[in-house]
Amino acid sequence: MIDKTQTKIAIGIAAVVWFGVAVFTHQSAQTTALKTVSIAGTVVTIVFLLYDRFIWKLAAVRAFTKKPLVAGTWRGMLQSDYTRPGENERIPPIPTVIRFKQTNSSLVATLFTGESESVSEQARLIKEEDDRWRLSWVYRNTPRQSVQERSEPHRGVCDLYVSGKDGERLIGRYFTGRKTTGEIELTEWSKHPYHDAASALKSGDFVEAKPFVGWFI
Repeated sequence: MIDKTQTKIAIGIAAVVWFGVAVFTHQSAQTTALKTVSIAGTVVTIVFLLYDRFIWKLAAVRAFTKKPLVAGTWRGMLQSDYTRPGENERIPPIPTVIRFKQTNSSLVATLFTGESESVSEQARLIKEEDDRWRLSWVYRNTPRQSVQERSEPHRGVCDLYVSGKDGERLIGRYFTGRKTTGEIELTEWSKHPYHDAASALKSGDFVEAKPFVGWFI
């Protein structure tokens, strides 16, 4: 979806192209208009593609947009309210890893634990009215075959807020179709896109995240 800023950029590019065509070709207004539409359309498309994939990440750009760059792998803990049959206490906290793939217009979240993985089906980065940023997604969870007797595949929703003094933590809740809920807190970040929990949890390259600073991917 094109927002107001992108609309202004498109109009500005079209105006610059029109001026350039008019000055350098010395042709009629009708011919200039036709060329402007063709050239401006191409230029706007290229600029938007470059912005969506690369330009928005620049520190100077994000100093203006205030948009956090969360791409990479985060790790921390998940606490579920689930209790196993015959037990009165909820299960212990679960070491958890979430990998984010991010462009300016899209977000993909993949959560890994030792027993399952969850992949987002719809994900968004939302700026709340109080200026906080929230990562929100609907996901499908697939447990490992060896544990599906007690943990069936399911769907759910997760909301995490970019928190802490400088956005160094992701904190929030999730809800599942199995009528369980839980809390997630992620406190470490790596630029590498890990593909499983085991390798990420034993890795030594995780640091404190700085989602509002610089190029960090």
